[in-house]
Amino acid sequence: MLSDWWAALLDIIYPPRCPVCRRPVDAHGAWCPVCLAPVLAGHELNLAGRRLAALASCRVLCDYTAGVKTLLHLLKFRGSTRAAASLAWLLAARPEGLRPEGIQAVVPVPLHPGRLAERGYNQTELIFRSWSERQGWPWLDTLVRTRPTAPQWELTPAARRRNVRGAFALACPETVRGKTILLVDDIVTTGATMNECAKVLRRGGAARVLGLALAGGDYGR
Repeated sequence: MLSDWWAALLDIIYPPRCPVCRRPVDAHGAWCPVCLAPVLAGHELNLAGRRLAALASCRVLCDYTAGVKTLLHLLKFRGSTRAAASLAWLLAARPEGLRPEGIQAVVPVPLHPGRLAERGYNQTELIFRSWSERQGWPWLDTLVRTRPTAPQWELTPAARRRNVRGAFALACPETVRGKTILLVDDIVTTGATMNECAKVLRRGGAARVLGLALAGGDYGR
């Protein structure tokens, strides 16, 4: 009750506005229809065409453009954790296909410890963790990045696969053994990073690995 009263008071003092254009909206973190329309573009990746054999499927919710690109840049490179709430709101704006059958746990693509220390947080966790827990799916930080890798956006598709090969390990295989895992990341382009993570999860005993990314880049569908 007190939290409802406090939220109402905050709405009066700080009226909710679209994170992109600052138009008034119904709730904090929400997007206005004008800014939402150009980014919502849910689709399944073509696994065979991208050579993503370790994944059972991989769904992308938004195009990496316009407001999504701006907010992800603020979150990842400017330390603006406030942007995470507006990116997480997009999960509720794309409810279709977001409850894959049989999910038993959610695993994020990890950052290297050095990058995590520099940034202070894993942006994928800020976007997805609360949503995962609302679905009743345990959040497992069981994947680890064993070595630093070059930024994927600088590389060709073939170089991306080489860049992440052998870069991940599983800290606690027993937590994924026999389970259907939802692997989540903020951005997917070629899918090389997700596929490499899925390989590690499968070798650790995961029954199936489904991918889910907030945004998709420009290497085709």
